Amino acid sequence: MATTEEIEKYCRNCVSRDFVNGKGLVCSRTKDLPVFEEECEDFKKDEDLERWAPPKPEDFPVSMTREEMLAEENLPKGILYAVVACLVGAAAWGLISVSTGYQIGYMAIGIGFLVGFAMRQGKGIRPVFGIIGAALALISCVLGDFFSIIGYIAKDYDMAYTDVLSGVDYAEIFSLLIENLASMTILFYGFAVYEAYKFSFRPQNQPEGGKI
Repeated sequence: MATTEEIEKYCRNCVSRDFVNGKGLVCSRTKDLPVFEEECEDFKKDEDLERWAPPKPEDFPVSMTREEMLAEENLPKGILYAVVACLVGAAAWGLISVSTGYQIGYMAIGIGFLVGFAMRQGKGIRPVFGIIGAALALISCVLGDFFSIIGYIAKDYDMAYTDVLSGVDYAEIFSLLIENLASMTILFYGFAVYEAYKFSFRPQNQPEGGKI
């Protein structure tokens, strides 16, 4: 039988992958942990993963020198766009989670794409762009998780969202966030951080080289 690690790696490429708090990566058909010997007979490859794969350098011929690309960098612009994407992604995470009743794991991957592409508007080639993009993607995921918890409480107790925000025990909320991390939410946070870092840079054909 395949190991848990092998199953997770295999199922990440399937359209039926999903994420449920307390369980982690599950099959959306059964809502349970996937179990199979070597291959799943219901496996269907998610073609969108290839469509949205990070662009290869050869796909974007670049004739500019490193100095010219550095001259075009605009870090404040990239940060501004990425902060907006961070907040939009967090709000979407919260709304979708509360409306569906559970968290869809690959929302985190979507947040990674969203924040990364927003950060790319700064046309950066230095590592700082990827680091900030990754950090904002992580913040967006944590905020989305936070908004979800507040939304669940407001829904369960029939309270206004703002009333919950002003009267909730934030120590308890923090404990719930930690529990979510322990239940493999951190795995999807990792996907978001990784994708945001990779997508935060402008496409280029030339190695960066030199001292940053």
